[in-house]
Amino acid sequence: MMAAWRNVSRTALIPSLKLGIVILTNQEETAAHSAIANAVLDHYLGAPETDWVAAYSARVKKERAEAEETVKKATGKRNPNTRPALPLAAYAGRYRDAWYGDMRIEEHGGKLSIYFTHTPALAGELEHWQYDTFVARWKNRTLDADAYVTFALKPDGSIDEVKMSAVSPLTDFSYDFQDLLFRPVPINARPQ
Repeated sequence: MMAAWRNVSRTALIPSLKLGIVILTNQEETAAHSAIANAVLDHYLGAPETDWVAAYSARVKKERAEAEETVKKATGKRNPNTRPALPLAAYAGRYRDAWYGDMRIEEHGGKLSIYFTHTPALAGELEHWQYDTFVARWKNRTLDADAYVTFALKPDGSIDEVKMSAVSPLTDFSYDFQDLLFRPVPINARPQ
């Protein structure tokens, strides 16, 4: 869950040709992995030559344009004239997801910061988006996984829960933000 970096491997086996292809990397998944595998498979299967790099590059370019449009539409629907329901200090505290464990939100000098206990790379600033939703802008900008952080309040005005979702549809699936449900942790509770 929520790995800040993951290695990618590809394996293709064609027993009838006694062919095995293994691609190992120490980087994030890119279209290059599939392009390499497909080019080797085409060669051994006698398929017509295809420029897989160009094909995957075109797909990636299209996906990026669609993702940028999605983010742009969300920005267009945003109501910038709203304020959080609570003073920023009221959002500070420790929150726990039953599966993931703890996450902290701290307030310093009129700004909120977010820290994931088990994933140190997920640390950043919370920028107010609208109403009681903020955007986590991770300090490690190579993550490319900014997330909406939405607080739900109880009728008495205290925080009931915190949910997250990816800002961009291109956010790596291993950032399972949408599966997390954080609840406030009492001050005297032990960290997880």
